[in-house]
Amino acid sequence: MTALTSAEISLPAEADGQRVSDRIAVLADTVDVVGLTDNHAGQPRMSPLAAVALAREQGVGTIVHVSCRDRNRLALQSQVVGAAALGAEGVLCMQGDPVAGVDHVADMTATELIARAPGWSVPHSLAVGAVVNPFAEDLDRELRLLQRKVAAGATFVQSQMVFDLPRLEAFLARGEDMLAGVRVYASVALLRSERMAQRACALPGVTIPEPALAQIRRGGGIELARELAAGLARVSRVDALHVFPLGAEAATREVAAEFRVTRGINSRRR
Repeated sequence: MTALTSAEISLPAEADGQRVSDRIAVLADTVDVVGLTDNHAGQPRMSPLAAVALAREQGVGTIVHVSCRDRNRLALQSQVVGAAALGAEGVLCMQGDPVAGVDHVADMTATELIARAPGWSVPHSLAVGAVVNPFAEDLDRELRLLQRKVAAGATFVQSQMVFDLPRLEAFLARGEDMLAGVRVYASVALLRSERMAQRACALPGVTIPEPALAQIRRGGGIELARELAAGLARVSRVDALHVFPLGAEAATREVAAEFRVTRGINSRRR
């Protein structure tokens, strides 16, 4: 999977396929693939498998998110088989954040899922991805976990949202050997208010430096994302940009275009 830009589609809780199609349509000329979330934020939402066909209608590739939190191994295998059969380009394997009052199934770890997914997708070929947190408090532990995921067969990794380019570069330098041949998607988020920034900071590994937080407070969250996208395009170890639109799909086009242009590529995919 050689996508240059991707964006996450947070699927709705309602059976509203048109809403999903509309979100994808806004992004179709700028991003190569869309990531289809799996009960994002611990809320029951439309299955990402239902959204694969909606994206394919618009010529956009798909990465289906698969969370170990909510499924035993039978259900995980079913999800991977379904993604492959529907023509998804890849799956992003993750543990899933715990949800208060909801049992965590934990029948398989994300690393085990990564190892099993390629066999489950036969005769189709799926890119198998993992999440990585370059800003974790214990970076040695994070690097050990990353090494296990790559050894299990991860072919791409998607980072936690980035606000500190030097810290990201330092992490990628430490992991350079293990990431050889693995595509790195660095993520930016479109935080458009202080409340959104506070919610982001509650996520594991997310710290927003004060200058960036002040820019968000002033209403400059989109411009911040564009600046970060341009900065990430200059990081040689970053292969692609991933955007968390958080409801701002139209602005996502600007951010993705910033990355593409800085990389010397056409601002539009088509």
